[in-house]
Amino acid sequence: MTTVGHGHLVLVVGPSGAGKDSVLSGARAAFAGQRNMVFPRRFVTRLAAAESEDHVSMTEMEFAIAVAEDAFALWWRAHGNFYGIGRSVEADLALGGVVAVNCSRTAIAEAQERFPFVTVAEITAPPEVLVKRIVARGRETPEQAMARVSRETPPYPPGVRVVTILNDGDLGDAVRQFCQLLVSLQDPAANPGGGPLDGENQQEDRNDDGRGLVIVEQL
Repeated sequence: MTTVGHGHLVLVVGPSGAGKDSVLSGARAAFAGQRNMVFPRRFVTRLAAAESEDHVSMTEMEFAIAVAEDAFALWWRAHGNFYGIGRSVEADLALGGVVAVNCSRTAIAEAQERFPFVTVAEITAPPEVLVKRIVARGRETPEQAMARVSRETPPYPPGVRVVTILNDGDLGDAVRQFCQLLVSLQDPAANPGGGPLDGENQQEDRNDDGRGLVIVEQL
């Protein structure tokens, strides 16, 4: 396991159309200037575009060289592209920071092996909402979008802590819930071992709209 301090790695996952990048972008703006909240750019083997996330573009050859040189804290392949998170996050974690990044479920198990404090933030929405958002992008038909949404997702690895945030309404609500999660992970003494928040905190999160955070321990 990588030797780091008390920082916490937050892996943001969820289906297409759930709004993962939008939630991350909102949190990044909310915590602008706070050095203990880190939102690293990913390295991706695709060209940057205005409608996509702000990432570092690499060729597959450049990515392969980076992997060979152990330049990534985590890396994976999804949807025909390679994705990587730079080793700089290890220094952020060693200093006690909270690092949040869009990730693939396939990389969760390795993250658990390499880092002592890992939480998965699953951003999701009902199927009909996901389909509507995917179709609005203009790249897929309703039938193709439904097929994408209906794909079976692999189970989470044993022992991972999963926090589910429903993003089916106002984006600000989902961003607020995500920011609350990040703040709760700042102090391991207040939340030892990355365990679930206590019932009082969960109830407080639900007071506004009845949804709040849904926290599940995978056994």
